[in-house]
Parts: sequence; structure tokens; C-alpha cells
Amino acid sequence: MATSLSSERQRTHTRPRLLGLALALGALLLGALSYGTWAWHIEGKPYRALAQFFFARQDMWVLDGYAAALALMAIWAWTLKSRPQSAYRRRSATGQTLAILLGIVAAVLVARLGRDLVFHGYSLSRDELMVEMAGAYLADGRIGWPIPPDWLAYKTAIQPEFYSPYGADTHWTAIYLPIHAAIRALFVRLGDASLAAPVTLAVGLLALWRIVRQLIPGRSDAQAITMVMALSSAQLLATAMTPYAMTSHFALDMVWLALVLRGGKLGHGLAALVALLAAGLHQWHFPLIFMAPFIPWLFACRNWRAGLFHGVVCILMMVIWARLWPMLLIHEVGPAPLSDVHRTNGIMDKLESLFGRLDSWQPLLNNARLFAWNNLLLLPLALLSLFAIRWRSFFREPSIILPLLAAVGLGMGFALYQGYGWGFRYMHGQIGALCLLAGFGWTAVTRPADRAAQRIVVAGTILSLLAGAWLLYDTERYVRGYGKAMSAIRSAKADVVLVDIRGGYYMTDLVRFHEGRMGRPVVMALQMLSFDQLDRLCKTHHIAIVDQDLFGPLGVHAIPSVFRGSQYIEARREHLAERGCGSAIEPAQ
Repeated sequence: MATSLSSERQRTHTRPRLLGLALALGALLLGALSYGTWAWHIEGKPYRALAQFFFARQDMWVLDGYAAALALMAIWAWTLKSRPQSAYRRRSATGQTLAILLGIVAAVLVARLGRDLVFHGYSLSRDELMVEMAGAYLADGRIGWPIPPDWLAYKTAIQPEFYSPYGADTHWTAIYLPIHAAIRALFVRLGDASLAAPVTLAVGLLALWRIVRQLIPGRSDAQAITMVMALSSAQLLATAMTPYAMTSHFALDMVWLALVLRGGKLGHGLAALVALLAAGLHQWHFPLIFMAPFIPWLFACRNWRAGLFHGVVCILMMVIWARLWPMLLIHEVGPAPLSDVHRTNGIMDKLESLFGRLDSWQPLLNNARLFAWNNLLLLPLALLSLFAIRWRSFFREPSIILPLLAAVGLGMGFALYQGYGWGFRYMHGQIGALCLLAGFGWTAVTRPADRAAQRIVVAGTILSLLAGAWLLYDTERYVRGYGKAMSAIRSAKADVVLVDIRGGYYMTDLVRFHEGRMGRPVVMALQMLSFDQLDRLCKTHHIAIVDQDLFGPLGVHAIPSVFRGSQYIEARREHLAERGCGSAIEPAQ
């Protein structure tokens, strides 16, 4: 089984022309992504959904800058003159290992600090809120929160969407699978839930470091390039500042690959366990996208037993999480009410959901966002990995580069609408594969320890870190208003806070529990309440109202307050005003 650079090309001379052409091609591709996305998704469109909004606000400018920088670097690379290898001294392996480990520690610290400094401890999306809720009830030894009898009639207004249909008339449970939430629950018990994602990121980075040392032995420079691509990824860092499950997908995908490459009964057995856990992180199809290409590669390497074994494991992943897990939920909290239309994690529901979203397939937009949030050299170096394959002996020693490319291609092709996301989060599990491809690409065009070529990487990484810092700065500016609005809601002297969503982006997501637990005040979506329910609330509780008069001045992104259905919210506000019920929460002076 070809698992190291022994089966790839070992270069004795740098190829500056090929490196320059790859950088020029990268400039053209990133420029085309930027322009194509603008022309397809932005220009002439009266309304911008979240992904389009963030592309026009952030990613487009980064991509244009990256394209210009790569064009200049292409000229720089073209003029490189390679000196004899003997003129350079090999770096200490111990020194490089220490630098990588310090980089991983720094990534953990940045991610944890960023949770407070960039995201203000606030989770923007309903996906993240489900993780918080599930982490809280799992830490409490439960499989869901029982709905308090006094609030049962208002359950949909308190939890408007993304809840599991199982037992939905008596319990609040997350629509997602439980393993990622269980990881968070562990850190809830340890006292800092926000540390879960940074630590998980470190696990993934350590596994990537283990993989690249096995796949590219003797090329410490290529190993360093691989890790630099990962450590400079603004997408990896920003996502680790959030409760999103994608950080766990990155980590377990890398651990799985490291164990498969280790081989032997122990390696493959542990890889199977990791695969089953990865499938249960939040949606079972994500690890399949990464793992599936390696099964035919194992067969091509004539490792028949391992290929067959992991094929069976993939089937078990679906059986356990698409069939057995729903059966457990039905046993513990009850079946889905006939009136509930939420989807389950069953195989047919999953396929119907995925095919139903093909109309929101956005390959240009999502992949533009992917490369804007990663190192500007990632794309051209990954493309160069094709030149690292020893094609003449391919059928005798199939290169691992091909399953890595296939995993990346599948991930980039799975370009459905993601809503919130810093980069393209559906590709998160494949970022490690992209970084490995970049390492292989580096070996295809440079000889070991070519310091002149390495200066291009240093310059590109500095530019990428500056771009990442700006992206995080602008993200903080966007999140700040939502965090302040949530703080105002939490400090309201009321029993119930009603959220009038008009005038702001995705304001229904303000309706949430506090740290995954129901508390006071109870936050409800005004549009989900009937007039009779409003009357009952007004009779028995002190009501406060949050609307654009609060969150507008706080900096929440404003959108038109008149839209299809907004008249029903206006009617409810008039009804409350007629009853003299509900005082608006005012911005702090």
C-alpha cells in the first residue's frame, strides 16, 4: 500500500516555471470565482441571502486581493534560481516539531479567546443553539428537556425550528445526532463549554501532523507547508470559536485517516470506532463524503480485507444512526406527533432532504467563500499535487493523492446553501485533505530545503494571516449587535420577552434558551403566537417586547421591515397595544 512519498516523485531540482504557472493559474481561478460569483449571485439581485451577503461584504474583497497577490507571486516564482541542495543546512527536526506544537497551542488559545472577543459568547445560528441545548441536557444526564407543563401550549413559539420530531409534544430534543453535543457536554461538566471546539481542533491538527509525517517522510519542509496551510486557515480558527459540529468532523476525519494509514488490526479496528462516532456527530452523511474515496483506494492497493471491512463499517454508520438512534429516541421520549412535519435522520428523509435542496446548489459561491477563508497558496499548491503522482507505477502502487483529491472534489461539489458559516463549513472535514494535497504539491515543484521558494510561502502566509485577521474583525462587527441585543433580552425585568423579527436579519434566532437551558425571561417568537395565546400571556405574566427600535441602534444588520407575512406580526403588535400589554425594551443609553 503506497502510503508515503516513496511512491511519489522525489525532486532533486526546483521547478520555478511550474510553480509560477501554478500560482498564475491560482490567480486566474480565484479571480474567476470572485467575478463569477458576483455575476451569478449578486449583480442585479434585489435581495441577498446570508451567504451572498457575506460574500459581498467580506469574501469578494479577499479573493480579489488574493488573485492580485498570486499574480505577483507567479512572477516572483518564475524568476527563482535554484541553488545546489548542499548549500543549505537541514533544520532540526526537534525544532520544527516544537514550532508545530506551539502553533497548535496558539490555535487553541486564539479559538478560545475568539469565542469571547469575536463572537461575544453568542451563537448566531439555530444549528449552534441545538448543540448548546443538547450539550446542556446530555451534561444533565438526559436525552432531552421535558417541556414544562405551564409552557406546553407555547412550545413552538419558544423553540420555533430545528427541534427533533420525536417526542415533540412532551420534550425538546435536538434534531441533530448526539456525539458532537456529547463532546460539548463533557466540557460543560468541566466548567467551560466554549473550550470544546478549540480542544477538538487541536486533536484534528495533531492527527494531521501525524499523517503528513507518515505520507511525506524525509521532507520536513513539505510537512511544515501542510501544517502552515492548516494553522493559517481562518475557517478552521473561526469555526472553532463556535459550537458548530464541523470542527469535530475535521478532527475525527483526520483521526480516522491516521488510524487507517497505521494499518493492522488495531489501526483498522480503532478507525471503525472513530467512523461510527463521526457519523453520529450531527449528520451521518458528512463523514461518508470524506471516507468513501479511500475504500476503492484500499481495494486498488490490494488490501481487500481492509477495504471490505470499512465498506461494511459505512453501512453500519447508516444503520446505527439512521435506524437504531431514532428507535432509541422513540423509546425514551416518544414517537413523532402526526402533526409534526420536521424531518428525521432516517435514510429516506435524509435523501429527500438533500435532493430537495438541489435548487440551492451554489458551487461558485460556497467554494469562493472556502478559498477566501484559507491560505491564498492552498489552491495552487493543491493543484500541483497532480504532478507528485508517479503515474508510470500508478497501477502497481496507487497513490493516496487520488482519494484525497476525490474527497476534496466531493466536498466542493456538495455545495448546498449553508446559511451562516465562516468560509464553507460543509467542506470543513476535507480541509485536512486539501492541506495534505498542498504538501504533496510542494514536493512536486521544489527540492528539499529550497529557502528561496520557501520565502514565497512565508509572504503568502503573512498576507493570508492579515486577511484572516480582517475577516475576523469584520465578523466581530457583524456579531456585536446580536450579542448586545441578546444581553438586553437576558437583563429584561420581565417574565416573557416577545421578539418582533421585522427589520433585522434572522431575528428569530434571538429566540433561544440561555446556555441551552430554559430560564427567565422566557423568549418567544411573536409571529408564532395566536391572539388567544397572547391574551393568556398578558393576563398571567409581565411581558416585554424586542423589536427593531432596540436591535437597530445596537448594530444588527437592517433589512426591510415589510415582507410577505409581516402584516400578521403588525396585527399582533396592534392587539398587544390595544390591551396595554408589553413594554418595549429600550437601548441602554
